[in-house]
Amino acid sequence: MVWDSINSPSDLKNLSISELEQVCDELRTEIVRLTYKNGGHLGSNLGAIELIVALHYVFDSPLDKFVFDVGHQTYAHKILTGRKEVMENLRSESGASGFIDPDESLHDHFISGHAGNAISAALGIAKANELDNNNLSSVISIIGDGSISCGMTYEALNNIGNAKNFIIILNDNQMSISKTVGNMNLYLNRLFSSQKMLLFRQKTRYFLDKLPKKMSVSIEKFIKNIIFTAKGKTIFEDFGLQYVGPIDGHNLGKLIETLQNVKNFAKRKPVIVHAITKKGNGHSPAENDSYKLHGVDRDREKTETFTDIFSKKIVELGENNEKIICITAAMAGGCGLTEFATKFPNRFFDVGIAESHAVTYAAGLAKQGYCPFVCMYSTFLQRAFDQIYHDVVLDNLPVRFIINKAGFPGRDGKTHSGIYDIAMLSMFENFQIFSPFDRKSLINSLEFASIYNNGPLSIRFSKSGTPEHNCDNKIGGDKDTLVLQVGNNIVLPIDNADVFYVYKIQPFNYKSFLSKIIRYTRIFVVEEGVYGGFSAVLLEYLVKNGYFDIVKKIKIVNIPKTPVVHDSVKNQIYASRMLDCF
Repeated sequence: MVWDSINSPSDLKNLSISELEQVCDELRTEIVRLTYKNGGHLGSNLGAIELIVALHYVFDSPLDKFVFDVGHQTYAHKILTGRKEVMENLRSESGASGFIDPDESLHDHFISGHAGNAISAALGIAKANELDNNNLSSVISIIGDGSISCGMTYEALNNIGNAKNFIIILNDNQMSISKTVGNMNLYLNRLFSSQKMLLFRQKTRYFLDKLPKKMSVSIEKFIKNIIFTAKGKTIFEDFGLQYVGPIDGHNLGKLIETLQNVKNFAKRKPVIVHAITKKGNGHSPAENDSYKLHGVDRDREKTETFTDIFSKKIVELGENNEKIICITAAMAGGCGLTEFATKFPNRFFDVGIAESHAVTYAAGLAKQGYCPFVCMYSTFLQRAFDQIYHDVVLDNLPVRFIINKAGFPGRDGKTHSGIYDIAMLSMFENFQIFSPFDRKSLINSLEFASIYNNGPLSIRFSKSGTPEHNCDNKIGGDKDTLVLQVGNNIVLPIDNADVFYVYKIQPFNYKSFLSKIIRYTRIFVVEEGVYGGFSAVLLEYLVKNGYFDIVKKIKIVNIPKTPVVHDSVKNQIYASRMLDCF
């Protein structure tokens, strides 16, 4: 096996194209094995193998800087850069992260868990090289077509100028997590549909090379006019990039030839290479169902989840209220909106990887009397913080935020932590915050959200927690200890205590609460989030109102503010040492 001799990118340099193709086949087999064993992103990694092998063959990492967007397409990169052993325990604390992590390797140059940051970061690195008079290193930004919908991507494109030794690889598989949407996707499809014309151009290359250069260039421009726009330009060329493509992202020989030419050309002008790839390439189950096998979930719960309950309830609410609209940012399936989208296509909007736009878009709908539900993962909601404050909170608009994957991030790790949303939203006095702990509380909160029109509201729930608690959730038993719990992933090692799940975090009924807890000798506040959320607001109220005798009884138990290392949720809870308090 050629595979056995590959321990660093330099080991690829002396291989023939046929040997490199064998490396790709062996990488594909290994990634399928590792992903089914450990869980992880399957389809996106299988589609990027030839691209990554070609990049490492042509360029010299870490001297040349690879900046990935997003980091879930990088398993082949990790294996080729000396991480075979840690990949064996992929997505566990003792193994490799499922995303790009500079703490893991010098070849991981910039952290990447979310889409949209790669071109900006790569431009900064390229500018630093220029200021340092470093003309030897290339900076390569590898982005997906889903990332093209990010506003930050366009902010970066607008700033490219005359960047030198700067290359963008557009890995276009027409998918992010769900199918890529929006006008930019339609534009890329148009470029893709022009492949027949490009093949015609390639086949006439011999003829063109025989003509005088001026005539050859004129014919090239004529072909380009037919393919692209009246100006003979792609949108990327209008931004100052030299556009190359589309090319077959699985034709290794063609990729290597193109990248070698581009490497030299980029010394004069920034370049974008448009590569067409297939998600799940080479593994028929992933090719045939690119959504379901976008990722393999080792810890998938077989019982009904909060997402399943939400999915059914939002359809029921939508049937009874024609004003209900659901908006997501490339997370339709993960947020449980597939059935709603099918049943109410005119009231479902996937805006692509554009969280900020999703929030303000919803604000506009709310302003006109509609009932918008913005559905996204906790970690991605952070990207729209200013829009939440400026466009929703200040005008007290009734936008409903359904926050999925709240709490410990599990095997996705620190780039996907859902532990900040309570602290982020509880600072706004007019923002109602619900944390359902079982089926009934989730359904009740959704029903309330569908009729509440007096301001913004959020409902948060975890991916892994069980909604089947079947507890009365009342304060006032005969125990000496009370546990106030926010979130439902943490199973407490304590029997001699009354446990109350704080279902409505904000506003909180302090007067009723204080009259019931005064008799307890010990009170634990256990919050599946960083300090600054419910526990901080509760303490602030008690101190401001002089309840110092109650403050003395309280022990705050939060997730530490240090990043949460990728692992199972159970292991993350133990690693946080939250349970040591009991």
